[in-house]
Amino acid sequence: MKTFELILAAMLLLPTGAAFAEELSPEVDEGISSVKQKKFDFSAESRLFTNDAAPEFLLRVKNVSADWIHKDGAENFYRLKFDREIFSLMGTGLEWHVALNAVDERGKSLAVLPSVGVNLYMRIRPRLDVYLQFSGFTFGRRAHFTDFESGFKYWPCKDVAISAGWRSVDFKFRRGGEVGDFDRNGLFVGVRYDF
Repeated sequence: MKTFELILAAMLLLPTGAAFAEELSPEVDEGISSVKQKKFDFSAESRLFTNDAAPEFLLRVKNVSADWIHKDGAENFYRLKFDREIFSLMGTGLEWHVALNAVDERGKSLAVLPSVGVNLYMRIRPRLDVYLQFSGFTFGRRAHFTDFESGFKYWPCKDVAISAGWRSVDFKFRRGGEVGDFDRNGLFVGVRYDF
């Protein structure tokens, strides 16, 4: 008889638990759903630098991203980056990455340099993240590369993010008489879509 009473009490409590779960605030529910794995981890982002409207496009699949910046009609910066998470907890985390960075000047030559770096990000509100990223590498007087970026991302809805920040890219490479040079500093605004 006791077993029957326990089963009956549990069945009566089930609807109460379901009603409680339905009363979660949208912010809490959004935080819980952001932890769930997506089936297709892919995003595309487009940015414009505000000082001269130079476009930048970023594509990311899982932990691999490709970046392209077009400058002054003839210079292109390319980056292939591989991220690795060090830790992540409730929207705050730290990643390290390795990357191949390349500059194509007026179609003459392609200069390529590796880099290593870190990315720190922090969720300060349910839909607002701030982040700081730095990467670089040097080969003495022959070549160096630095990339610094800081900004914020705001998600007005689940799969769309609006970003703004400041980025500085400095790429110098000397090979024989050829010099690969790319500088980009300034504020940017962007839109990102997560698939």
